[in-house]
Amino acid sequence: MIDTQTLIDCTGASRANAERYVLHLADGMNRFRIHSDSAVAAFLGQLVIESDELEKVEENLNYTTAARLREIFPSLFVQGGYRAEDYVRNPRGLSMLRYKGFHGRGLIQLTWEDAYIAAGRAIGVNYRSNPELLLQAEHAALSACWFFADFKDCLPAAERGDVYDITGRVNGPKRLKLAERKAATARAYKVLSK
Repeated sequence: MIDTQTLIDCTGASRANAERYVLHLADGMNRFRIHSDSAVAAFLGQLVIESDELEKVEENLNYTTAARLREIFPSLFVQGGYRAEDYVRNPRGLSMLRYKGFHGRGLIQLTWEDAYIAAGRAIGVNYRSNPELLLQAEHAALSACWFFADFKDCLPAAERGDVYDITGRVNGPKRLKLAERKAATARAYKVLSK
């Protein structure tokens, strides 16, 4: 079982954030079979990036320029015909337009309605009707563990130490911040395997 100091050492999280999440992460890792040093390190390596060291549990959709919106969401604001200017500093509107309200929430940014429904079924909570629950420490942690182990089936790749494969499953084909995810995984593995 992971403790507060180990979580800090593995992730670089503040003590307050480690204390907020440690019991819920331990519960989730046990529940969803994230047990070996390799699996825990791979999971925490993704968590570090997805949650900014356990600091954030919600996707930031508060864009300050129309140009940035067009760059990030070209299918909506370049090809899609929507006016980017209408969604500047309008996170709720952007969430509804892009994700139908099911934008990234939790320590691993759970996104899209089908993922909210599936997570709710696995955990026994209705996230579809209560998406804000994913902002609470317990649900942010449990949903992340479920997402990693069951929804995206990352455990076999974790046992192989294949951060490239895991990042594709968690983050998509662009594999954003792959080098940082590899470094975070290596750091966690070094701490866990002492």
